[in-house]
Amino acid sequence: MSPLEAFTFFSFWASGLGLSKVEQAQISLSTEVKKSIDIHCKIESTNFESETVYWYRQKRNQALEHLVYVISTTTAARNQVDGKNKIEARKDARMFTSTLTVNFVEKDDVGIYYCAGWSSRH
Repeated sequence: MSPLEAFTFFSFWASGLGLSKVEQAQISLSTEVKKSIDIHCKIESTNFESETVYWYRQKRNQALEHLVYVISTTTAARNQVDGKNKIEARKDARMFTSTLTVNFVEKDDVGIYYCAGWSSRH
C-alpha cells in the first residue's frame, strides 16, 4: 500500500464582502498503487461559485508544489502526466466542496495535500 496523507488544514482568506473558511477533515488517506484516491475540501463561503480552489502537494523535504486549480462547478480541471489524467479537481456547489482525485497512484504521490480558496470578487 502506498499512503497518501492529508492533514487538517484551516485557512481564512479575505474574499471581498465575505470570509472563506477552508477545511480538510480527512487526517490520513491510503490506497493501493495504480488505484485512485479522492481528497475532499469544504469551503464555507458566501461566494462559493465564484471561488477559485487551488490544490497543492508537499513531499517530504521539498517545497510546496501547485497541482491544479478549479473555477467552474460544471467542468473538472485536469493536470495530465504522460498523457493520462493524473490529477483532477472538481467543485460541488450543493455541498460547498472541492474534490481532488489522484489517479494511477504511485509511491511518488505520497505527500501532504492542501487546498486553498480565493475569491477575486470585490
